[in-house]
Amino acid sequence: MIIKRLAMDNFGIYAGLNTFEFTHTRPIVLIGGMNGRGKTTFLEAILLALYGPNSIAYKEGGYKSYGQYLRSYVNKGTWSQRSSVELEFILNESNSAVYLVRREWDALSNRTSDTITVQENSEYSDFLTKNWAMFVENILPSALSSFYFFDGEKIADLAVDNTNAQMKNSIRSMLGISVLDVIKNDLDRSLRRISKKTKGKESTEELQAVRQERDDLIYQLAKIDSEIEQQTVSIQQQKEKINRFHLQYEISGGYVVEQRQELMQQKSNLLAEMEQNENALIDIASGELPLLLVRDLIQQIKLQAEDEHNDLIMRQALSHLDDMLIEFAREHEAAYSASHDFVEFVKERTSAGATTSVYEMSDHALFQLNGLLEDLIDQSKRTTLFSLQRKSSLKKKLEEVDNYLSLDINEKKLSGILQSLKEQNAILVDFEVKLATLEQNRSSINASVVAKTIEFNHLTENYLTNIELLDDSDRLVKYSNIALRIIDEYTIELQKRKTSILGITITECYKKLANKKNLIQQIVMDPQTLDLSYLMENGIKVDKDSLSAGEKQLMVIAILWALAICSKKKLPVIIDTPLSRLDSMHRTSVVTTYFPHASDQTIILSTDTEIDHNYYELMKDSIGDKFTLSYCEETRSTTILKGYFQEK
Repeated sequence: MIIKRLAMDNFGIYAGLNTFEFTHTRPIVLIGGMNGRGKTTFLEAILLALYGPNSIAYKEGGYKSYGQYLRSYVNKGTWSQRSSVELEFILNESNSAVYLVRREWDALSNRTSDTITVQENSEYSDFLTKNWAMFVENILPSALSSFYFFDGEKIADLAVDNTNAQMKNSIRSMLGISVLDVIKNDLDRSLRRISKKTKGKESTEELQAVRQERDDLIYQLAKIDSEIEQQTVSIQQQKEKINRFHLQYEISGGYVVEQRQELMQQKSNLLAEMEQNENALIDIASGELPLLLVRDLIQQIKLQAEDEHNDLIMRQALSHLDDMLIEFAREHEAAYSASHDFVEFVKERTSAGATTSVYEMSDHALFQLNGLLEDLIDQSKRTTLFSLQRKSSLKKKLEEVDNYLSLDINEKKLSGILQSLKEQNAILVDFEVKLATLEQNRSSINASVVAKTIEFNHLTENYLTNIELLDDSDRLVKYSNIALRIIDEYTIELQKRKTSILGITITECYKKLANKKNLIQQIVMDPQTLDLSYLMENGIKVDKDSLSAGEKQLMVIAILWALAICSKKKLPVIIDTPLSRLDSMHRTSVVTTYFPHASDQTIILSTDTEIDHNYYELMKDSIGDKFTLSYCEETRSTTILKGYFQEK
């Protein structure tokens, strides 16, 4: 099944006629919109068009009637009181038939109902219009729709629900078990009807009595399962209530009171550190640091001292030169005159450029002066800056601690909150004890069901052995009981085989999605309860509570993916708020692994922070049609734009 077009006229937040045309052959359709801009409305429009009053969105919405549900989706911002949704699709590539289903209604009266019309290849079909509910159940049974059309937020909630009845019922439908349940119920009704006609037969009465006892126990088992589910919900709600009290306790300064002694010690330590730091600054100030203020003058002194040093060297050199000239004259008298003139020239030039001696520093003093300028002053500066930064940091920390210690905490209020916490925790313990009792009772009742079923089967065998087939009723009873036993055995074997295949498929899907591939190596589904068990490589169970919220949601996505695969139906997948509570690593896995392969047509309804630029680029090659839902504050309505936000 491929959706070609969805048209909504005055439906929900969509004022006037708004149409989505899906023409691209790539598998992913990306629809972007901020929260409250019509993404969920898009999903509900498709469910409404297909299923009408059988839509899971209506059934789970808490509406008093289908008419109230329809009226709630009539756009309030236009003068028209009429609304409609229209869905056009093809079943598969080999079947070229194009189906168009349209539902329209108005809000002019309190008794609202929709009118449905169906076209096949642009021609009105009276048969499909009258029998659409039956037709669509063959294409996509409403019980399986949640495998293909789902809300990421609800999936996130489903991830923490251990006993979701809706999910299990949908799985039973997918496995084909629900059909067998219907057959068993029909046969049971026939047997009860026959038993009323044969009350004189003691064996039949005994058989029916045991049957009734077994059925009563099964009813008790279903009832206690419901109570367990309700108690589980109550525990979850109580935990949330306790968390709110903890938050109130924290806001009221409870944890500050608990940490007051520790904060006082922190303050004492900070004051000691500040004193040490202050002493360090004083030590620095008593050293070379003040010279930083006259660094230019010291530099001038250095230059003067270096010039004086150079003049001294020159004078000493000239003194030696005179002695050497006298020795030279003894041996070379003829050249003495020119050499003497040269030496006198050098003396005159040196005398003219001589520096007046001021400091007359020794070589050692000049060396110390260089060290002061090139190292010690800069080192003092760096040490001072570090100590000043440290002083600022310590002061800030001290202010934070003082702020905590100076909080005006209402200890009477805190005492009341603590008392409430104790009371709420006591209630939680009571709930958990009740749940444990219910689970223990369930185990006992389940054992009774098994025992009574064995007794019933034994009586049935005896009855079938001894009964004389004298009339049609006897034959019907005999073969109905045979059929029931066969159905029971077939149901068990069928469920074993299909849950085994489903467990393998879920494992494969999860391994494709999950990054902790060394943790969960196998996922097994119990063929009777449909509960899932997660096993490590050595066969040890992994506690579901040890998985993070994101990993649990990833597991549910894997389950839905596997269920869609095992249903063997080529249908579009529509995901609202797809990445919900997943972290970046799991989001990347879903974007690259699940979205491109979920279906031949995967419609993703996302905000700009879920499928952002990075995730868009990762699946760009698989994206076909792109839309953005644009909201107008003036008209309070949404219109459809081509393209996904700012992406190209």
